[in-house]
Amino acid sequence: MADLRPRLDAVLFDAGGTLVRIDYEWVSEMLGTLGVRASVDQVRRAEVRGRRQYDAAATRPRALAAGEPHPTLGSLAPVEAYWGGMLEPLGCRHPLLEEALERMHARQRPPSLLWSRLNEGAREAVAGARALGLRTACVSNSDGRAEHHLVECGVREGLEFVVDSQLVGVEKPDPRIFAIALDRLGVAPEHTLYVGDILSVDAAGAAAAGMPVVILDPFGDYVPAGQRSLPSIDRLPSYLETHFATPGRTAGAPLGRSS
Repeated sequence: MADLRPRLDAVLFDAGGTLVRIDYEWVSEMLGTLGVRASVDQVRRAEVRGRRQYDAAATRPRALAAGEPHPTLGSLAPVEAYWGGMLEPLGCRHPLLEEALERMHARQRPPSLLWSRLNEGAREAVAGARALGLRTACVSNSDGRAEHHLVECGVREGLEFVVDSQLVGVEKPDPRIFAIALDRLGVAPEHTLYVGDILSVDAAGAAAAGMPVVILDPFGDYVPAGQRSLPSIDRLPSYLETHFATPGRTAGAPLGRSS
């Protein structure tokens, strides 16, 4: 019987929020020094509200000044929309909110980084995609440090290359940044899955590039019904096997956790 699943040749990963995550532990501790009690789990839950607020504020990307670093989330909306949307539900209000936002800005300035923790299951996801015979790479809105921090978090291995918006001069959701990666891989967009976390940036950009996309939705209340989503990135290998026809499992290669 013919395999009716769509063919897949490659997987492109987002970096921040997908392969690496916000240092929720640091955010929790930082808020505690301001008198705002928020557990790591509460911060993680509130992050999804930050995504919603960023999506709501997203318009057309603003023009960047010469030499200005690309914002980590891109230029669709100010990063304060995302961070504020995350902090306010935790009880962080004026004037503490302004102080917390400044501390988060400081944490993001080189050489430190706010998206500095390995996302749980990310290594297994990359290894599992490779085990299915898929090409893998990363496309990130970043300030020029995406590859460095993927190396620092131990998730660069298994990715053929990293496309960083600061280094190539174009950012998601502009489909041209995806075209750069697709050209390097030599694969068609319709046969390449993008894995990301923000609808207005990742889902919109991948769709504009003609690519299928799956969005990480840890609590099942962010991605609209009918769109592809996963509760966690460690589910990716089993998702790929179920929904796509892949080149084939590499002999002896681990597929990664699929629980």
